[in-house]
Amino acid sequence: MEKIAFYDFDDTLLKHDSMGILLLYYAKRHPFAWLLAFKLAIMFILYQCHMIPFLKLKETIIYPLSKMSDEEIEGFYKEALIPRYYPHVIETMLKHKANGVKIWLVSASPEPYLFCIDLPVDKIIGTQVARENDHWTNHIISKNCKSEEKVRRIKEELERLGQTIDYENSYGYSDSDSDYPMLQLVKHRYRIDKKTSEIKPFIYQKR
Repeated sequence: MEKIAFYDFDDTLLKHDSMGILLLYYAKRHPFAWLLAFKLAIMFILYQCHMIPFLKLKETIIYPLSKMSDEEIEGFYKEALIPRYYPHVIETMLKHKANGVKIWLVSASPEPYLFCIDLPVDKIIGTQVARENDHWTNHIISKNCKSEEKVRRIKEELERLGQTIDYENSYGYSDSDSDYPMLQLVKHRYRIDKKTSEIKPFIYQKR
């Protein structure tokens, strides 16, 4: 059995939603990015009217990935995301790693920039996008990696590796109730408070 610490990404390891940060980062560097904002507004209205699925909206949000080289995506991660890390949350990760706990990053964010992480992560699971001609696209080729889909992907990877979770000695960190299915895989569950960034015991607010 493996001792594992599962970490969400947005509002857990770092402040704010990384896809929104990606849009702003791209817009500051491309003068015609307002066209993307216009398209995004239209897609959001269509989504709200149940005329398109969420993944189509998400593909529009992550459109910048299709226009960025691998080096630019890595630059985005270093310049825009690392400065937003929560140091006290990163500290928990480093302590777990030092104690022989495997670190799994499990996020709804797209995998291309998650792969740029500079932390001691053993496994990265995110929303998958297509890579064509050695270049990332914004075409999503998996389900949105959220809620029950996180559990499915985790179990799929555990089966591939021939591993099981040491429930009693494993951990989970998230800011959101949507991650409760994932946190049920471990005994020690923690919430990152969005307002204060404080780490608290995770208490599921059933609605």
